Amino acid sequence: MSTNWQGSERKSRAPITLTDPQPEETTAGSAAVIHAVPGAQATVEPQGQPVAVAAAVDHGEAPLVSGRRSATVLRKENVNDQLPPATGWQAFLRAVSLGLISPKVGTAELARRADLSAIQRVYSRPMQIMVAQPLGGVGKTMCSIGLGSTFGIHSGQQTLVWDNNEMMGTAGVRTNANDSISTVWDLLNVLESFETVTARKGELSYYTRHQGNNQFSVLVADEDADRMKSIGADEFNRIHTVVSRFYDTIIVDTGNNTRSASWLASIEVTDQLVIPTTLKRNAVVSALRMIEQLESMSERTGNPHYKDLVANAVVLVTQGGGAKVSAAEQAELRQNLASAVRVLIDIPYDAALDTGSIIDWQLVADPARRAFERASAAIAAGLLATDLKHATSATTTNR
Repeated sequence: MSTNWQGSERKSRAPITLTDPQPEETTAGSAAVIHAVPGAQATVEPQGQPVAVAAAVDHGEAPLVSGRRSATVLRKENVNDQLPPATGWQAFLRAVSLGLISPKVGTAELARRADLSAIQRVYSRPMQIMVAQPLGGVGKTMCSIGLGSTFGIHSGQQTLVWDNNEMMGTAGVRTNANDSISTVWDLLNVLESFETVTARKGELSYYTRHQGNNQFSVLVADEDADRMKSIGADEFNRIHTVVSRFYDTIIVDTGNNTRSASWLASIEVTDQLVIPTTLKRNAVVSALRMIEQLESMSERTGNPHYKDLVANAVVLVTQGGGAKVSAAEQAELRQNLASAVRVLIDIPYDAALDTGSIIDWQLVADPARRAFERASAAIAAGLLATDLKHATSATTTNR
């Protein structure tokens, strides 16, 4: 049965092989290399002669107005600057003076407001974030849940964390089951019923696990490794097409095998790559080998999508246990990563993230929550660049 409904935003693609070259193409999930802070503005220059534009409008190919000057004027009226302070000594002084003294909002609070505004962006289609790192124990699942909680709580969008680990991932252990025993394999068994225009999100919710106040859902891996291994490219693409219909932000927590069919299928439709790592040599080497694999995939196929994902990637530096690494070695490892990706963000240690059991975002302290807000804002900047590139490519193709 076809999985392409009327009005569907994107079509799933089969993953590439590592040996067979493919013709060059511009993919819907291609990421753009950006070096701007979250909230940076993109300028779209109007092109073409007036007669050509009028003809395009007559055929529904282009908007009549394509400028951005009016939007720039309105953008300067920033509500974040006008709202009174809610934290810090500024908020305390305003409270004790009963509003008679109202100092300006502090720099830290303004930065947080800007990050939350970035997280609340709406895109032209469902967006996929892929959390990937071949080495285990560096915080892939923890980061996936942290990002799911942050986007779920602050974006107002429908957010799904999908455990796509072919060897029984741990998202089911680290999130609240709420008495659910459903896994991705159970969904796959009934997936045909969701590949119709009459499918409803309320029915799909039975196969996911909603996380209450954390405001995101989880599609957990099956507890049988053989059944998880049988989820290949076709199965991944069918599931992805269905969940993309009901969720705005999909965060895929991946396994350790970067050559598995489901991993390669996931990278095909990814809009933003996130790489968790500790600042230890084996973890950084593992991340760099994955980066080299993706760059090689672009070289072999002529498709820039994989190399663009690397250049736009966000690295989350988690705090691993064990022997301490010297400051000089940490600086060297940071430099090796920074030369390949867009940004590195440190995630401070938090006991609520290190229990090995359920992560409840309500128990996570402010430093870690703030770090994930910064990370999510950086991811949102990457998603915006990807979405603009996709929209520009679609407009050019239609013309």
